[in-house]
Amino acid sequence: MIKYGVIGNNLEHSLAPEVHNMFFNIYSLDGDFEKVNVSVEEFNNVDIHDLLIGFKGANVSSPYKVRIISLLDQVSDEVRAIGSVNTINNINGKLIGYNTDAEGFKELLSRNGIKPRNKVFVIMGSGGTARSVVYYLKDKAKEIYVVARNIDKDTIEGAKVIDYDQLPFLRGDVLINTTPVGMYPNVDKCIVDKSIVENYEYIIDLVYNPIFTKLMQIGVKMGKKCIPGLYMLVSQGITSQGYWQGIKMDSMISRVYKEISIIEQKKAHGNVYITGMMGCGKTELGKSLSKALNREFIDLDEYIEKISKKKLSELLAEGQEVFREWETKAIQKIAFMKDKIVALGGGAVLNEYNVLTMKLSGILILRDRSLDRILSSIDLDAHPSIKGKEDLIQMYNERYPIYLRICDWAVPYGELDLDTKKIVEVLK
Repeated sequence: MIKYGVIGNNLEHSLAPEVHNMFFNIYSLDGDFEKVNVSVEEFNNVDIHDLLIGFKGANVSSPYKVRIISLLDQVSDEVRAIGSVNTINNINGKLIGYNTDAEGFKELLSRNGIKPRNKVFVIMGSGGTARSVVYYLKDKAKEIYVVARNIDKDTIEGAKVIDYDQLPFLRGDVLINTTPVGMYPNVDKCIVDKSIVENYEYIIDLVYNPIFTKLMQIGVKMGKKCIPGLYMLVSQGITSQGYWQGIKMDSMISRVYKEISIIEQKKAHGNVYITGMMGCGKTELGKSLSKALNREFIDLDEYIEKISKKKLSELLAEGQEVFREWETKAIQKIAFMKDKIVALGGGAVLNEYNVLTMKLSGILILRDRSLDRILSSIDLDAHPSIKGKEDLIQMYNERYPIYLRICDWAVPYGELDLDTKKIVEVLK
């Protein structure tokens, strides 16, 4: 068994072993990944070569990403530019340092459709992760601010370093937390309050355990687009494997992330959101799951009527935008509930904010029914919003690729009892 690990302090929060061991399992590789806890006091006297005897490679976690550079035999050009290491390759006892955090952050932005150009980024924290973020953004963003505890000590090329007293006076597009504040087990901590959050469109918390951090919760309540750091963790981890295995790993990131995200999103608030086209049986599947798991079932349309105190027909008569606003409010409220089974309207996932909110509080399941079977089963006259068969076909062609892209799991339409059993097995 080939050994790999992550070096850090207080690593009980780390999901790195789960990511890498999932990777080994999926691709049938001979490897085992473990936590290598080193206290701050121990690190001052550590011999890194002795520490990594028997290890093929290691990731580096805070607070050692900067301090470990001087202990290595060689570092990449990227490490020299960033000033931070998060990956070590052990080649016959020679320790070579790399940085995959910058690439991981790039992938996180890309996955969530955030283009840095002409945007103002404000980064809380000045450690190794913050330096990697700045490195990726510095030739792209309009402005970059790093909020640090000690502005005399911290200088980062490409960013203006300010202290926390100046933060309330900033306005920007993307607020990023790179500190460990809010990480398990201190899940009730938050680095800023809502007066800061309201100044940004996107809130990114690179804390990934838990996914639904206090910062994310504040953002959701305020209608912000909130993005957890789990995808960055997986992306940088699998990119590290590229150095250790000697091959490019880009195509493997999505597969590992899909498996890990289902596990971690279930831990958040445990909600299950079922989506798909009309006629795919979202409600019947939701009720069946509710019974099998002994959880409350929520029909989103009915819940919208409950909180708006209006019939759907009345809301739609006021305009599609009015209905969609109530739909978003309903999803926001459900996100703070726990262990609910929710049948969505077919268009609920077309809103980026809705998708981000649901993924913070649970998993998204697509009940995947073919267009032919939908057309053969649906009564178009019962759906006044659909103007005939061609309209439904066009809607399907537009929405189906979106469903596949945003859902954590697609369940092919089959016998209700069998579909329920499949999902229950995964959820348990």
